[in-house]
Amino acid sequence: MKKVFQEAIFFVAEKGKKIGINREKLKASFFPLYRLFCRVEYKIFNQVYLYHVEIPVTQRCTLKCKDCSFMMPYFEHPKDYEVDKLLTYMDRLFECVDTIQIFRILGGEPFVYKELDKIISKALACNKVKTVDVVTNGTLVPSDKVMDALKNPRLTVQISDYGDISYKKNELQKACMERGIKCVIRSMADKNWFSAGDLHFRGKVAADIKTQLKRCAGICRSFQNGKLYFCPRASFGTLLGIPIPPRDYVDFTCSADKNELRKQIYELNQRKGFLACNYCDEGTDEYRPIPPAEQIRDRKKVEKWRETIGKQ
Repeated sequence: MKKVFQEAIFFVAEKGKKIGINREKLKASFFPLYRLFCRVEYKIFNQVYLYHVEIPVTQRCTLKCKDCSFMMPYFEHPKDYEVDKLLTYMDRLFECVDTIQIFRILGGEPFVYKELDKIISKALACNKVKTVDVVTNGTLVPSDKVMDALKNPRLTVQISDYGDISYKKNELQKACMERGIKCVIRSMADKNWFSAGDLHFRGKVAADIKTQLKRCAGICRSFQNGKLYFCPRASFGTLLGIPIPPRDYVDFTCSADKNELRKQIYELNQRKGFLACNYCDEGTDEYRPIPPAEQIRDRKKVEKWRETIGKQ
């Protein structure tokens, strides 16, 4: 029964990508069942289950997508994360969970990160992690060192195909095929991009946020430099300047007890709202489909976007 439910979660979250806006409605319908599954796992079987965890290794990217869900173009001084710290935080996370269905490594653009092979190897060494994805925009082919690390039956390279700007996608796919590395190209039609808006404060009350989170139905947790957030919007938004209370994330950079961290992960999965929701349109009527990967050409637009951060 547990396996059947996990496969159902995978279908809704991954295989349903081609059904566009209806997928958002499907996720919202399925979200309460996902949370119930996590609750049963924890309360009855003492198991901490995470379906999808994303770890950004760098804020640097080779593209400047206007509506990037991670808001990469709006980081004034993008940086790489220290590999030794990331490896330590990964150890702590893996120690505190029982299952991670998908562990996704990304950026920015992960192939600009020089120590990427170490992150990949650490993720694959953990038997609690069922599958590992590395998501790239198809503008780079990594070094031989990284290519060697990618060769594992549990790992898939996901190339986001943004047309002509993903100009190395075919070269990368060929290199993967030659080495026996699993690789998929996701077309722009499959991406289903939506705009969550800028980071101004929306002024929503608790009841509105509760409804928003139900419609948002997020099951992807963002593991940002040692802190586990409910979603990427919260983790990257915090770095850009929106406020976030300590109870809105799980901190693996501190010396908290393992059982306490497990409890906090469970509680994060069960929360009915977050302050970050007030800086986001996902789960509202303002969250609408947009053309994927539209590039920013005018620097003034970046500066204007930054000016909205935290404004009422």
